[in-house]
Amino acid sequence: MFHSIKAQIITIYSLVIFAFAALLLLTVYVNEKERMLDLQLETSTKISQMHATKLSQEFAQYVAMLQVLSSDFEPVHNDQETIHRLLQRLIFVGGDNFVNAVYIDQALNLTDANYHRMKAVHPSLLTGKDWDNKEFNITNPIDSSFEGKPVIMVSVPIRNEKNEWSGTIAAAVPIDILPKKLSEIKLVKESYAWLVDTDGLVISHPVASFIMKNRATTEPNPNYPGFNEIVKQASLKDNGYGRYMDVALDESKIVTYAHIPYLPGWTLYVTTEESEIFQDIYDILYNVLIIAIVLMVVFLIFISQLANKVTKPIIKLTHEVKSVVNSKTDYFHGIDSKDEIGQLSKAFDSSFRKIRTHTMHLEKMVNQRTQEIATKNSLLSEQNDQLEELVSKDPLTHLYNRRAFSRLLDKELARARRHKSSVTLAILDIDHFKRINDTYGHNVGDEVLCRFANELTTNMRVEDLICRWGGEEFVILLWEATASSAFRHMDEIRENIANLHFDTVDKVTFSIGMATMRDNEEFKDWLHRADDALYKAKEMGRNRTIIDNSEPPKES
Repeated sequence: MFHSIKAQIITIYSLVIFAFAALLLLTVYVNEKERMLDLQLETSTKISQMHATKLSQEFAQYVAMLQVLSSDFEPVHNDQETIHRLLQRLIFVGGDNFVNAVYIDQALNLTDANYHRMKAVHPSLLTGKDWDNKEFNITNPIDSSFEGKPVIMVSVPIRNEKNEWSGTIAAAVPIDILPKKLSEIKLVKESYAWLVDTDGLVISHPVASFIMKNRATTEPNPNYPGFNEIVKQASLKDNGYGRYMDVALDESKIVTYAHIPYLPGWTLYVTTEESEIFQDIYDILYNVLIIAIVLMVVFLIFISQLANKVTKPIIKLTHEVKSVVNSKTDYFHGIDSKDEIGQLSKAFDSSFRKIRTHTMHLEKMVNQRTQEIATKNSLLSEQNDQLEELVSKDPLTHLYNRRAFSRLLDKELARARRHKSSVTLAILDIDHFKRINDTYGHNVGDEVLCRFANELTTNMRVEDLICRWGGEEFVILLWEATASSAFRHMDEIRENIANLHFDTVDKVTFSIGMATMRDNEEFKDWLHRADDALYKAKEMGRNRTIIDNSEPPKES
């Protein structure tokens, strides 16, 4: 039987078709699988980064709330009613995110919003010199004796006029709100997000029994082989992905991760079953396989009569299919005929179009997600600018506050030294301002400060740095100003303001002390010289400008 040409053609043709279908499926599977995996992992990684940034910004907002309210606690001391009222206000501002708030005084007495009191002995709560050079502290989850459940403590220091630590305020964020925030993070239907702290402790997970009990460690775990390598990778890179095996489910899983910028050491993971990622391509391959089998049966029925006619077109079709698959182009010539070969060509063309359409759909999804991420990043950036405005500007005069001035000073002085420019520092003090407050009240005093600040802003250059140093005292950094030019300019401003009419108080004068920066001079020495000049101006009767002309100390 197999010696006949017809039998040989049928046998060879059957083998060729089988090999062709297998090659097609294998080629499509290998090429499209990796491409789809890369697209899905890219999307998931961006989703992880986006939500890590969002979670980071939420904690940044908590810190900002505490910093805005911290100044209200500085003068309260042991006034328990005022402390309780301020703590209740803090909980109200935090909404559902805060379950409690605490105040720690210099004697380490801890008071919460519900009148509970105890000594602040937990090592996670910073006190005293622990706060040096720190603006906030966010703890790992700790067991709270007040709430009876784990909480994350977000705290900021309270500083006195000398910028020394005088107390701490903190808000308790329950960890049970984290699953609600993470539940919306999904790559596919069954994916889920979870969170670990700096010690690798799981603090949020869809499986409640994992929370505060399991850890993500670099030690091999027989139940999750391969996951320890992902943890090692996460300790070295801010974001990425990896694979591991879930032995209990006998399922390969893919994990993407991203570090949370505002919470150093905290990591957000997104876990997805690998089979779900490839489900779409499996469906396409199944359809292609069914089509191929049906066409093979049809062709084999007529092969005995069409052997000679079919052989050549099949070879050509096979060549073109391989060419299209390997080159990843969308143009497929095929075989233009009305017989089974033509049908096969159309079927392959349809399969390729489906695959390409699905790929384009995935690419479109990635672009949409990227745009969403960009939009949300823009919103987060705008919120950051608003937060920066809150912590950098004096709320009354809208000038830079002392903290912002200190932060900008290093940059300005570095620029001055780089360009070898002359920079002059002026300290302004409104004369007899206490008398204005005592005589007319603090509301009138505030109006004088606002009018005075507005006049300064109007008369100074854009490049000059104006700061409300404290109370009725202002500091101005005059860029590219020599001692003589700075003196003339500031004295002219002093005379102009002295001639203005102020509502209620009529006239307002002020004294000015100035000093021009010397080479390699420390800021504290420069400020001291300007302050001495201001003191001399007050001694000489106020309402005048004095510039420090003392000789620099000679080197021994």
